[in-house]
Amino acid sequence: MTLRAKALVGAVATGAFLSLYSVREHPAQQWLHFWVYLAAILLSSGMKVAMPKSNGTMSVNFPFILLGILELSPLQAVGLAACLVIAQCRIRVVRSFTPVQIFFNVANVITATVLAWYTYAALLRVNAEVAPALAAAATVYFLANTIPVVLIIGWESRAEPFKKWRQEFLWYFPFYLVGAVLAAFANFISTRFGWITSLLLIPLVYIVYRAYCAQKAIIRDRERHIVEMEALHVRTIEGLAMAIEAKDTNTHRHLMRVRVYVSELSKIMNLAPSITKALITASYLHDIGKLAVPEYILNKPGKLTPEEFEKMKIHPVVGAEILERVRFPYPVVPIVRSHHEAWDGSGYPDGLKGEEIPIGARLLTVVDCFDALASDRPYRRAMPLHEAMEVVKSKAGSQFDPEIVHLLETHYSELDRLASQQIEEMAPLETDLLIEHGAAPRAGFEPEHGGDGIPIPNAALELGRFLKDALTPRAMVLALSRRLQPLVPFDCVAIYLKSDDATLTPYIKGPCADAFSERVIQLGEGLSGWVAQSRRFILNGNPTVELNYRAASSLFSADSSALSVPLTDAAGAVVAVFTVYSRKAAAFSREHLRILQTLESTLSSSLQNGMRGATAETKAAILRSSGAEPVFKELSAL
Repeated sequence: MTLRAKALVGAVATGAFLSLYSVREHPAQQWLHFWVYLAAILLSSGMKVAMPKSNGTMSVNFPFILLGILELSPLQAVGLAACLVIAQCRIRVVRSFTPVQIFFNVANVITATVLAWYTYAALLRVNAEVAPALAAAATVYFLANTIPVVLIIGWESRAEPFKKWRQEFLWYFPFYLVGAVLAAFANFISTRFGWITSLLLIPLVYIVYRAYCAQKAIIRDRERHIVEMEALHVRTIEGLAMAIEAKDTNTHRHLMRVRVYVSELSKIMNLAPSITKALITASYLHDIGKLAVPEYILNKPGKLTPEEFEKMKIHPVVGAEILERVRFPYPVVPIVRSHHEAWDGSGYPDGLKGEEIPIGARLLTVVDCFDALASDRPYRRAMPLHEAMEVVKSKAGSQFDPEIVHLLETHYSELDRLASQQIEEMAPLETDLLIEHGAAPRAGFEPEHGGDGIPIPNAALELGRFLKDALTPRAMVLALSRRLQPLVPFDCVAIYLKSDDATLTPYIKGPCADAFSERVIQLGEGLSGWVAQSRRFILNGNPTVELNYRAASSLFSADSSALSVPLTDAAGAVVAVFTVYSRKAAAFSREHLRILQTLESTLSSSLQNGMRGATAETKAAILRSSGAEPVFKELSAL
């Protein structure tokens, strides 16, 4: 307990002593009334009314204290109040009161009762009516009782006392006035029909309490329904987030972490509750518009083309249109629409700048970028947190709100720890399913048509004829490493042969072949795995995202280049991936891509012709890989 709290306890105790001393000469009277009222207080002490917007309760037997002020001596009224407080602190309590707390509450209520008695007596002396005099006494009692309590609570919890009193304790005041009305009514029928009829106050108090309990039960059911609906909304939002994950396989943990970041930062920034709720929802759904973006663009392990970026830029608008139909009760849509706007106006879709961008979107943009940099992506590895923070800081004032960047810099370490503790694992959607039923769509399949072909350069034509004699992946990769160099400059060339179990076995040759291991990778993993899965080419991709890249070799960097094309059979199924790597940045052109595509059919047919030998070689490579035997030793012998 703080020093000023101890001083307040001493002041309240002194006030109680002086209050008792000031009314010591008033003789006790109507002892029968006193004992009846005391019995009523003790019997009804368990009937408590919960206060709105606080955890406090108020006993419904407060009117008997006012009856004591009306009909008994001040000392008897004090006795009733003290017994009421002791019962309140000992009967049906959620948390036990300490002896110091009980002493403080008793001393406080003694002072409040004496002040209320003086107020009532003073108003009667100036010929005031009983009801308004009693209402004034109840008001004085309320103020004298609640102000010391809220002071000590505020000081101990380091909260602003007046704000806490206004938000929580002011709700008590109407109940005090209701008690004054009931006491005045009991006094009225007592003077008209005899004192015994004033005991009708007991059933009146009970009726009020039962009505309160019934209404409380209805409210509790409604609150439970609201909680269930909010939980349903959260689960729906999480389900939509999983739908986004089905398109973009790198988003799940990112979305969960962004949710923790924006929730905590919004508390630090003291944003409105509606903005905080909107931010939490937007943290899950800000990329829902990616459902309209082709999957090969989302998971492309390389830089986007201008056409692909134009397609990517639609996702904030599409996402906003989707969520507009949900009609959230808080501003989710503006945040989702503007989460790619830039502080200097260079963002999209609307080119907003500065504070024109909604505060929620500004916060989400910073957090989203920071955690994206610190997460693995198909086109690069995750950055360490401090490096990601430096990248975000470098864009403060241009892409990001400088104040939010500074706030994130101050708290990102603790937020990262918190996110790691709170993140919930969610099983990913199972999208690699085999559906046995359904032979063909009702409209039938699209008829297949042959292509017109590509004009073949003489050098590429000669290389294609030479490759027809190389019937195994090893022979092909050796031939390519020797004869493709004049057409497409590279540091190493690779063929990733696809097996029946959706794995890719690498065959690599060239000066920098040691940068890659013989590790067998899964379909969809890394740059070449993505090409095999999407059946699309990669131009100037990042070689270091290959799952079999040896980072310790330092032969390639994120600025190096890779050119990769799928090799397909007559039915369009991928049989292998043809990839060349260069240590230079942007080393490959569209002409290089056209040359590799020219060789695609020759390579594919040669691989299929020698598939029996290749399959046996693949199995041997897998066995050697598991036994840590180098696969590429045989290449030098070819």
